[in-house]
Amino acid sequence: MIYLGTLGRMVGIKCPSSQSVETAERYGFDQTLEGRVKAQAKPVGRRTWNLQLSQATTPQDHSALSAFANGAWGAGPFYFVPVDAPHTNLLSPAGASCMPGTAYPVSSGGSVLEGGPVDLGADGWAARSWANAGTVDFFLGYGEFIPVLPGQLITGSAWVQGAGASVRLRWYDSTGAYMSSSSIGSTGSAAGFTRVSVTESAPVGSAACLLVAVGASRVTRPAVTWTAQVQPWADGQGCSKAVVSGFSRDQVLAVVGNTYSNVSFTVTEVG
Repeated sequence: MIYLGTLGRMVGIKCPSSQSVETAERYGFDQTLEGRVKAQAKPVGRRTWNLQLSQATTPQDHSALSAFANGAWGAGPFYFVPVDAPHTNLLSPAGASCMPGTAYPVSSGGSVLEGGPVDLGADGWAARSWANAGTVDFFLGYGEFIPVLPGQLITGSAWVQGAGASVRLRWYDSTGAYMSSSSIGSTGSAAGFTRVSVTESAPVGSAACLLVAVGASRVTRPAVTWTAQVQPWADGQGCSKAVVSGFSRDQVLAVVGNTYSNVSFTVTEVG
C-alpha cells in the first residue's frame, strides 16, 4: 500500500506495480570563459515519484487515487507515504540525516548544536549528528509530524551517546495537539554510540508522532518505521508535502463484471 492524505485521514491506495523516485539536481553549473566549471549547490533537492498500478487495476482499486487526482480532497499539499517508507524510514531525508534545523528542544535547559560526523564502528560513519550541550530532551526528524495509523505498531530508533540515553515517541491528534508519550526504550552508555529503540502501538485518537532523544549527549541516524521491531537503518523516505499530477488510465479490458485498467500517476514533493 501507499498512503496519501492529511493527519487523521491517511487514505490507503493499492500497492503500485512499480515505483521510481528522482531527486531534483542539487547543483547548478556555469562554465567560465577560461573553460572552468563552477558548481553552485542548491539547499534541497525535491523528489518526484513515478508510480504505476498493474494492468489488473479495477475501478474500485483506483477510485481512492482518482479522488486525489480530480481534486476531491482539494489542492493539497498532502502527506505521502511511499511503498518502501513504512519498512525503511518514515522521516524526511533531511530529518534522517540530522541536517541543520532538524532538532528542536522539548523543554529549556540545554543547547542542541550540530555535532558533525561520527564513527559508529561496525556500522560505519554517519555524516551528521546532534550534540546536546545540556540536559534537554529534543525532537528528531526535522520537527515534522510523522503520520500514523491508530493501532499500528511504531518503532523509533537512533544511535545515542550518554549513560541512560534513549528515545521515546510523542503522540499527537489530527489537529497537532499533544496527547501522550511512550515509555523510553533501551538505553545507551557514556562510552560510545549505541543504537536504541522503542516500539509502541499508536494510541486511539492519534494521527501523528514525533521521535524524541532523551538524556543523550550525542545523537545520529534517527528512524521511525511502521514495524514491530527495529529495522536496518536507511535514509529517510517520508514526505510531508506532496501533490498528485499526471494521472493516466489506459483501459485494458471492459466487459460486464470485468473492467481493468493500467493506471500511472506522479507524486511531486513541494514546499
